[in-house]
Amino acid sequence: MGNTFRRVGKDTKIFLFSLLVVVFFLTSCTEPILNNDTITLIKPTNGLSTVPFNNTEFVFEGKVNTQYEVIVKEESTGNIVVQKAVTAQSKTVTVTLEKGMLKPSTAYIWYVRTKGSDAKTSELWKFSTKGNSAPTISNLKPNGTTGHPFGALPLTWDAQDSDGDDLKFYVKIKREGDVSPSPTVVATNTYVAKNLSQLTSYNWSVVAEDPWGAKSTEKFATFSTKANEAPQRIELLFPEDGATDVKFNNLAIKWEGFDADYEDLKYSVTLISGSNTNSLLSGSTNTTYTVASLKVKTTYTLKIKAVDTYGESLEKSFTFTTKDNTPPLAPSLTEPASGVNINFAKQNSCTFRWEPSTDPDGDSVYYTFVLIDPYGNPKSRGPIYENYYTIDDLKGELTVGKRYGWKVIANDSHGGTSTSETSYFTTKSNTAPTISNPYPANGASGLANRISKFSWTATDPDGDSLTFDIYIGDSPDRLTLAASDLTTPEYVTDRLFDFSKTYYWKVVVSDGFNDPVESDIWSFKISDQNYAPTIPELLSPFNGQMDVSFKGATLTWKASTDRESSQGELTYYLYVGKADDMNLVATITGEGNPQISRTVTNLEPLTTYYWRIEVKDGFGNYAYSTTWSFTTKKNLAPSTPKNPNPADGSSLPLGKITFAWQATDPDADQLSYELYISIASNFNPVLKQVTTTQSNYEWTPPSTGTYYWYVVAKDPYGGKAVGPTWSFEVTK
Repeated sequence: MGNTFRRVGKDTKIFLFSLLVVVFFLTSCTEPILNNDTITLIKPTNGLSTVPFNNTEFVFEGKVNTQYEVIVKEESTGNIVVQKAVTAQSKTVTVTLEKGMLKPSTAYIWYVRTKGSDAKTSELWKFSTKGNSAPTISNLKPNGTTGHPFGALPLTWDAQDSDGDDLKFYVKIKREGDVSPSPTVVATNTYVAKNLSQLTSYNWSVVAEDPWGAKSTEKFATFSTKANEAPQRIELLFPEDGATDVKFNNLAIKWEGFDADYEDLKYSVTLISGSNTNSLLSGSTNTTYTVASLKVKTTYTLKIKAVDTYGESLEKSFTFTTKDNTPPLAPSLTEPASGVNINFAKQNSCTFRWEPSTDPDGDSVYYTFVLIDPYGNPKSRGPIYENYYTIDDLKGELTVGKRYGWKVIANDSHGGTSTSETSYFTTKSNTAPTISNPYPANGASGLANRISKFSWTATDPDGDSLTFDIYIGDSPDRLTLAASDLTTPEYVTDRLFDFSKTYYWKVVVSDGFNDPVESDIWSFKISDQNYAPTIPELLSPFNGQMDVSFKGATLTWKASTDRESSQGELTYYLYVGKADDMNLVATITGEGNPQISRTVTNLEPLTTYYWRIEVKDGFGNYAYSTTWSFTTKKNLAPSTPKNPNPADGSSLPLGKITFAWQATDPDADQLSYELYISIASNFNPVLKQVTTTQSNYEWTPPSTGTYYWYVVAKDPYGGKAVGPTWSFEVTK
């Protein structure tokens, strides 16, 4: 037994060794599999303690076109302070944080993961940000200089922050000997000091502070202001001095004053036209003023006086001339439409409307309504400030049966006018139509389940053209529109009504002048003798049958029976066609046989047709078969033309020749033929080409020689057969 165990151990070692060799061989024959999804952190390196806290760069390697998130947490609290998404455009990815996202002297942990999930993450690395450095201030300007303007003086300085922080600045300005004021806080290294005093010495200082509370040393400077000067000049920006064609409505006057001391000047503005003087502004800092309304084609003088803080002033005059007036645009009439009839029987008043006019000069527009009587005399009404005018009493102001015109004049405040086109209308006193004599009559009962035609009598005293809408339903409260805009007093339908059921219907008539008139609601009841014929049973061709002759398909069905009507009194309607276009092709009556057949012709080859039967008894009840289909057979081409005359290779004397041949069609189609004759075996050129329905043709060759010919046989469905080329010799 000991030897047995030793053999087993030895065999096992041999097996394991062989297995290792196989595995080594297999792995050496394949490409190494790389984990392309690995996320490798690069920067800031793990444990780094001098990382900038502004514009910090995080660099890692990942997979191109993959979305990642850079996560940064505060180590002491575990709070996430950065969670920034990025798509890797290349293997190496750099993410730069904005200022303020990290704090100085703080320990952080960072890692990268696939976006939205910790299923795939990098290692967790640590870093600490560097300590904060205070900002510095230098180069204050002005400093120790004199003669500066006191209206507005820019103060500037240089600021440095080694951490790149965004700084704010505390600026103080005071006259020598005054108490130090509260600082003004600004976000840039420039501050404009305004409303200083002339000939005065000032001290000023600046302190910079970063977001972490570190402040610079306060820096000081001095300057002195100059003596006051009067305003230097005034410029008219709009309208230009001497301008013509200046608008006279809502004119926005703009000007600008210039002062060597950069003071905020105050203006007094006067507008003069002839003996009229109009004060527009007094002691205002505004440099614009809108004049609502000026005279047209008038020259104005504009006086502008500028006064500074110390009462020094400058006055200047300008001129401009307003443009001529442009009349408003002509109104566009909208209703009533030209040519309409105004019906006194329908309305007591009428409102005339038009599109509002616009004025190129911006003037307010008012209107004059002009009514033109049947004799052409205009009568004006106005002023009207809306875009409509109402005649409240038509019968009192107008005469029935007459043609009137109307137009509208648009007016502006400067005498400009424009007139619309003239629109016309005719007055009528039109009586509404009436409806009577319904069929089916009101209350009719025992009716067939198909009422092929509804009818009624419509009377219109004025002989107007009428249109009708018909409504049908199973309740007086549930009538639905069955047809609209009918031009005759009838409605034809193939609708089947339910047996033993009462229906309701009404008609609405319109004459084009009056409101639509509704008839009474009428009713009828369908017979309770629910004995329609038996359903026709289709027999052949069977449903879906293929290869049916397109020359003539015989359709057969089993005759119906009926309790009230004999078989010969039944009427059958045969419908045949394509899926979306079935047509009535035959109406069959007086059939007493148990099976009925009809043959349909002129079908197309290889086409699917659908057919069905409707049957009607003498009482008007219908029954319908199912719908079957069949597909016609494929068209077969004619046989190849044969038995030529003249015989192939024959010799004939010069003179009239009778060409003849034979061809048949397996579908018994009527054939046509094309005969080609040439003196060249390749038929280039063709000497004679003939199309005929006969299988022979007479022709006289023009000269001796060898002639070639062949025949093409064609059927009406595109089938054709090209015969062989035959030849003959013509001799003298």
